[in-house]
Amino acid sequence: MKKKNVWLITAAICLVLGIAASLAGKVYRGRTEGIRSFDIATGDMNQSLTYDRANGVLYVGTHNGLLSAWRDGEELWQIRAEGAFRELALNESGDTLYAANESNRVCVFRTSDGEELLNLDLQRKAVGVAVNADGSRFAVITNTGSSKSNLFVFASDGTEISNIPYKGTLRGIEYCGDGETLMLSDKRGDISHIAEDGELLNQYSINYDAVQMKACAGTYWVVGKNGSYYRLDEELNCLRSGQISNTVNAIVNCIGVDAEGEYVVVGSKEGYLFVMDGQDKQIYTVDMEIQIMDTAADEGCIYLAGYGDAVWCIFAENLENIELYTLLGKLCGYLVYVFAAGFLVSLVAYIPRTRRASVKLLKNIWKQRMAYIMLLPTYVLLFLFSYRGIFTGLIRAFTDWSVNRNTVAKISFIGLDNFRTMLSEGYFLTGMINLLLLLISNIIKTLTVPLLLAWLLYSIRGGRRKYIHRFLFVLPMVVPGVVGALVWQKIYDPSIGLLNQVLGALGLESLQRVWLGDAHTAMGAVIFMGFPFVGAMALLVYYAGFNNIGNEVIESALIDGGTRRDIFWRIQLPLIRPQISLMITLTALGAMQEFNSIYILTGGGPGTATYVPALELYLNAAQFGRYGYASALGLVLLVFTMTVTIISNRLTREKE
Repeated sequence: MKKKNVWLITAAICLVLGIAASLAGKVYRGRTEGIRSFDIATGDMNQSLTYDRANGVLYVGTHNGLLSAWRDGEELWQIRAEGAFRELALNESGDTLYAANESNRVCVFRTSDGEELLNLDLQRKAVGVAVNADGSRFAVITNTGSSKSNLFVFASDGTEISNIPYKGTLRGIEYCGDGETLMLSDKRGDISHIAEDGELLNQYSINYDAVQMKACAGTYWVVGKNGSYYRLDEELNCLRSGQISNTVNAIVNCIGVDAEGEYVVVGSKEGYLFVMDGQDKQIYTVDMEIQIMDTAADEGCIYLAGYGDAVWCIFAENLENIELYTLLGKLCGYLVYVFAAGFLVSLVAYIPRTRRASVKLLKNIWKQRMAYIMLLPTYVLLFLFSYRGIFTGLIRAFTDWSVNRNTVAKISFIGLDNFRTMLSEGYFLTGMINLLLLLISNIIKTLTVPLLLAWLLYSIRGGRRKYIHRFLFVLPMVVPGVVGALVWQKIYDPSIGLLNQVLGALGLESLQRVWLGDAHTAMGAVIFMGFPFVGAMALLVYYAGFNNIGNEVIESALIDGGTRRDIFWRIQLPLIRPQISLMITLTALGAMQEFNSIYILTGGGPGTATYVPALELYLNAAQFGRYGYASALGLVLLVFTMTVTIISNRLTREKE
């Protein structure tokens, strides 16, 4: 086989392996998510869950009074009530469903068809319900006000057995294995083992508000508001405890465990989900984007419900191997780069022209290897801190990358949708018009006052006087731009600002304005900021250009009868064209990227009067979390910036 064909086959193999590694990496990274949406959509705000493992039926209660039963993604039945279904419970046989409803009622349903068997008015908000194993008794806890609760115990036919007032706010209730005593949790953090008549048998304190309690395999799991959780037996011995790493300061809302009681999940009001393994090590944290309300256990998975119409499922198998999947995902990512490099090298070696050019380049690099080795650290740092971000932005500009889709498994390719959004929303087009006004005004300011002052400085006789004047003009450079913007914000203040005060002193009250709050004057105020427009950078560049003109040129012009005006327009100005072109380029680039002063003065307002694309990029990236759209804006600005730079450099070369 010819060597040329070997390179072609190698390139094909590297391409196939690279694609395979990319697909495998996506699969592994998807498994590290550990969670997926279940095939259930209630169309309402889910609030409570319970699961019948024997029959494979999931019962979902919602905030707006919908109760439904689901099996394999198919809805079996649904009923409507007036209030939110706060908690659901099943008897051991799974044929009866008990529901605590915030409309002051507890309801009992037949699970086969959803027929209502009992509807008891408690005259208090029902917040929890529990049923003993044989279904002969069920208990309900209610809350009235901020510190009053009641415990009701009923027979299976709805006959009231007891009504026990409770000092404090009850959070959770579960029946013990004997079918007669109960476990209660409250806002004080007390876990109480009591008899049906209210007699306290035992108590355990977690020292924090016990926000939820769940029964699992004869034990009781309790989570505190601080993120600590405990596993207690019926004698209230602590069998296991742990603490989530809550660096986001989320407000804990619920707890869940798998059927084996190994993995623990803790949900929060902000939507964060924390997953702990059997050794109470936090192995996974994810933002579910919606308040997590309740959980239900199954063999090998945990169901989650939040204030949305979906139900999620966390698979214990994925959690068990999440570290392995994470490692394999990273390994596949590295292999993609390796195979991509192999594909490019093989392709270059396959084409004779590129092979000869590459060999020549490698020989030159080897000849100058010490210089390249010394430059290598700089290029590595540039790639990590500059070019890597640029490449990421270029790629993510065509995706739906956002604060809610912030992992590779969640991010999707959407083509040119971000660029269509720029045109459809209108903010970008408005910003481009404002940017054009700023660009023209900034170029005019750069070509007038600094150029005139540089010529006047150059014309001053005496080096000492030149130095003093140059120092005074350049001194404002030490003042940060943010400070300057804040000073001008005070100048434009409608109440105490210098501008309105001067107009008032001159008797021109009719000209006083809310300069930054009026759409007709806001852009003019932004443009006028910095008056008298002595740009120190431009001043020094022009001054250096004038100094580079030889004295003999000026003397020759004077001998030929030239005036100072003729010398400036016909000799000096043409000779500093490179400096002028440079300042036009820098001014244009600065105008495209600058938004700090606008953000401080007006925030882009009023309305969109001072809105610019760079400000839109910042707001979408830093405040709105639309990273993909911000990357697309950055790509458009990059194209404009490079276009201006290339045109300016080409014009400069032609003039030179």
